[in-house]
Amino acid sequence: MRREEREMVCRRCAGDAGGPFVLGGARPYYVPDRVCDVEHVRVEVALDFERAAVDGTCTLTLRPLNDGAARLTLDAVEMEIASVTVDGKASAFGYDGKQLTIDLGERQAGDRIELQVRYRCVPRRGLYFIRPDRFYPDRPTQAWSQGQDEDNRCWFPCFDHPHEKSTSEVIATVPEKMTVVSNGKLLAVVENKDATRTFHFRQDVPHASYLVTLVAGEYVELTDSVDGVALRYLVPAGREEDARRSFGRTGEMVRLFAEKTGQPYPWSSYTQVAVAEFIFGGMENTSATTLTDNTLHDARAHLDFSSEPLVAHELAHQWFGDLLTCRDWSQAWLNEGFATYFEIVWREHIEGEDVADYDRLIDQEAYFDEDDARYRRPIVANVFHAPIDVFDRHLYEKGGAVLHMLRHQLGEARFWKAIRRYVQKHARGSVETRDLARAVDEATGVNVDRFFDRWVFRAGYPDLKVEYSWDDERKRARLAFKQAQEIKEDAPPFVLPLTVRFVVDAKEHDVTLTLDEAEQTFLVPLDGKPSQAVIDPRNHFLKRLDAKKPDEAWHAELAGARHGIDRIVAARALGKAGEPTAVAPLSRALVEDSFWAARGEAALALGRIRTEAARAAIAAAVSTEKHAKARRMMVRALGQFRGDEEAGAAAAVVLAGDDSYFVEAEAATALAKTRTQGAYQAIAAALGRPSYLDVIRSACIGGLAELRDERAVEVALDEAKRGNPPPSRRAALAALGLLGDELHAHRRRALEALTDALDDPDFRARIAAVEALRALGDRRALPSLRRAAEHDLDGRVRRRAREVARAIAEGLRAEEKLSTLRDELDKLRQEGDKLRERVLKLESEKA
Repeated sequence: MRREEREMVCRRCAGDAGGPFVLGGARPYYVPDRVCDVEHVRVEVALDFERAAVDGTCTLTLRPLNDGAARLTLDAVEMEIASVTVDGKASAFGYDGKQLTIDLGERQAGDRIELQVRYRCVPRRGLYFIRPDRFYPDRPTQAWSQGQDEDNRCWFPCFDHPHEKSTSEVIATVPEKMTVVSNGKLLAVVENKDATRTFHFRQDVPHASYLVTLVAGEYVELTDSVDGVALRYLVPAGREEDARRSFGRTGEMVRLFAEKTGQPYPWSSYTQVAVAEFIFGGMENTSATTLTDNTLHDARAHLDFSSEPLVAHELAHQWFGDLLTCRDWSQAWLNEGFATYFEIVWREHIEGEDVADYDRLIDQEAYFDEDDARYRRPIVANVFHAPIDVFDRHLYEKGGAVLHMLRHQLGEARFWKAIRRYVQKHARGSVETRDLARAVDEATGVNVDRFFDRWVFRAGYPDLKVEYSWDDERKRARLAFKQAQEIKEDAPPFVLPLTVRFVVDAKEHDVTLTLDEAEQTFLVPLDGKPSQAVIDPRNHFLKRLDAKKPDEAWHAELAGARHGIDRIVAARALGKAGEPTAVAPLSRALVEDSFWAARGEAALALGRIRTEAARAAIAAAVSTEKHAKARRMMVRALGQFRGDEEAGAAAAVVLAGDDSYFVEAEAATALAKTRTQGAYQAIAAALGRPSYLDVIRSACIGGLAELRDERAVEVALDEAKRGNPPPSRRAALAALGLLGDELHAHRRRALEALTDALDDPDFRARIAAVEALRALGDRRALPSLRRAAEHDLDGRVRRRAREVARAIAEGLRAEEKLSTLRDELDKLRQEGDKLRERVLKLESEKA
């Protein structure tokens, strides 16, 4: 399952940054006992699109694991149970609306049992019916499932936990114009007399119940193949070219991942189907991935947007998550961390190290943001309200970073040897972190227990402070390191075998320094003064790095470091220092660097310096830059020049027309940030411009809010209404939070619109409303937020609502404490004044 695309509009700790991960009411999570081995699950359903209902029969083939009385509990949420039979005979059962309990009687271990449940349900989770309505009359008619983490129990009875695997069948009856997608081979399609069709699928390789899938809708199909694997792409009619653009390199990915893992693609075929209003970026059901149709994009969007990270992520799950499945959700990084890292593996293979390294940097920063501003936790954490709580930046981005560090420390040959051992040994099974550690040991002889203990089972990351200097008399470099993060008994210093690359007379000299203490100083003899001292070339380690070096070293690294990411680090350091002397070298990098991201980062660094020369260099470069992503970063940099009319004019020119949707959208945001004359009119004029995922419209709404102009309130209120495009609706809700906070006269209207949106059918709108209420910070939102935290159907909304309610309440308590302190201070002042009056009176009487 992939979180939302970065560019799209896919427990045990109480963190000391932002807020705690474990919130009140959370409990330790453990998988339940297995009474029986579930060998096969057969799901037969008829879909009623008018009632959004399911009429179903679920048949499970079981074998008890032990002799004696067997009492089986199945997960089955909000169902009407019509009957239960065991080996063809009616059986008594108990049902509480969440779990179905059946007494199997006295059994011998290994006895074959056929259990059948007939039921009806109108699922609110797990299986979703999408239909036109008065707000969105052009919406397609579809049904699609989403089982991860524990939602398939809402449309068929099952043992809904990842450590149980079985083969499966899905037999689905749908209206005659519809196509069905499910796991495995399509065995038959039967045309029925009542204007329906019945599709019969079978998956003969065991998999977890959350990976059972069902999609029904009207689609066209495109086909391809690679190494004997049939590839199918199902998309709405008219989107065929977009499908080729989005999915066309799937075959290359299949071949690469099979080579890297040493395991051929595990299933007989691979289908990718695009659905409307999907609640994640994608879901890796065995052999049949479901993807958001938002990933289908036109040629103009393709200038700086790609579906390949999403496609690679879900494909990698066919090995990591489907073939090898985390034993319980606390170990889900073995699914998501691997899939996230294989996005990088694909990017490195197809676009080179520089692009892959920059992607890793973006991933690292996403994790840092969550750790710093939201909460801190170990990757493996088993105390939560619901498993979805752990599907966060720690699981995905930090998990991927851990795998890259392991690769770097083991080296290419040993790392991939260990991965192949891990996949081969645990294929079709369930895994925990210790299984990966043992596979590394068995394949390479390297003990990685300490590595996993610090990076996976403990929280945080290294915050490195480094001072570099050159001693010309002794011909040696001095590097003083400090791990500035909090160090305590359960958070010892990180062990980092960190490479420093010195460049002396145009030759590179790599020296590895082992950091394992809070503070360490290293003296490195060299033949001459180095022009560069690159710390951790290619940024292999997950860390924050604050390095102090002479400007000349940063200038040399900006101009000549071998890897793009190291030139980017130099550009950022020069921008942070803010010295006017950095404008010239950054301006050269802005137009001369061979890597588009380095050119873009040079622009952002110039934006931090904010001199006229810096602005002039950025404005000139925007007009000549060919790479859309670099141009986008340059336009973003113009937004740093608040009140600068020339910066505003340059942004307005881009907003008026660019080859890229995303660059125009960035220009709207940048123009708003400059607050220059005519900004409101220019942004408002672009508001109705069509674009991929309405990125321009959404950016314009955000830009109008950024201007703090009262006219934006009416725009946001109107745009937030149902019937408008979902992406721009979410932008409008975010704008209301900002405007309501800044413009107090409109605070109540913003509050009412946002609390109303907590009941919106679109869960993304509900999340946007929750986050906007955080910005608003109004105590009157607390009852609505607490209701959402208890009753919202989506665990992500519940989690966010808990966090925001807690943040607002704590902010109010802090205000109350401050008010109390002020009252006490006023009281002390009054008492002091009275005391001074008494002293003066006594002195006067004495005189």
